[in-house]
Amino acid sequence: MPEYTISVLEASLRVLEAVGEQPGCRLADVARTVGVTRTKAFRILKTLEHSGYVIQAADQTFYLNQKAYLLGQQAKRQWNLPRVARAAMDELATATQENVHLVVRDGLSSVVVDLRQSLHPIRMYAEVGRRGPLHAGGTPKVLLAHAPAGVLEQVLERGLEPFTGATITDPAGLTNSLDRIRRDGYHVAANDLDEGAFSIAAPIHGARDEVIAAISIAGPLMRLDEALETRYIALVTQAATRVSSELGKGAPIS
Repeated sequence: MPEYTISVLEASLRVLEAVGEQPGCRLADVARTVGVTRTKAFRILKTLEHSGYVIQAADQTFYLNQKAYLLGQQAKRQWNLPRVARAAMDELATATQENVHLVVRDGLSSVVVDLRQSLHPIRMYAEVGRRGPLHAGGTPKVLLAHAPAGVLEQVLERGLEPFTGATITDPAGLTNSLDRIRRDGYHVAANDLDEGAFSIAAPIHGARDEVIAAISIAGPLMRLDEALETRYIALVTQAATRVSSELGKGAPIS
């Protein structure tokens, strides 16, 4: 346990996150997800319910409540990354007519924190809050390539789940792929997370030059040809550089 942390508070925050990620979950679901006893999960949920952050429905399922919504709105106004990235994402969406994703790493998962949805009738599924792996996809692998070494070790220990036939499940192959991403400064993913989809992603650097997010253009692979791939690589790397430059001026990211 790191110094100065409060274990019960950490458990409470994980319970709140579990309800947010699994609306309609039950007590047993929360306890299993968080890794605590049902008694501890129950006490935390009742405390959160009393404080207005969680509500229990008549069928004994749990949902986020008003206080959680208001806190989220406050975070939306205060967290600088989506606000700084907004113009670049809008321009990418207009220029490509494909999905544009802004993604961060949360532990061993990737999380979509903002997006622009394509208006094409055939498009990739996406939603803010969607969690994914780190070893497959465009933005996830960019984030993994620039994560601390210990993160890759944990990903490998967990095992490389195959999402499609194109997912890299060999540790050496993944390591080589991550080396290439760091060298190229971008990543082109095809079919490895979602069948029939592509994602072209680049890293976003924070004020201290660490990679704190990734931005991508994504869509059905049938709409991508060699000329568009070259164009999209240029567009997404330029967008990432622009957002990184704005963040590097000293604006806080959290």
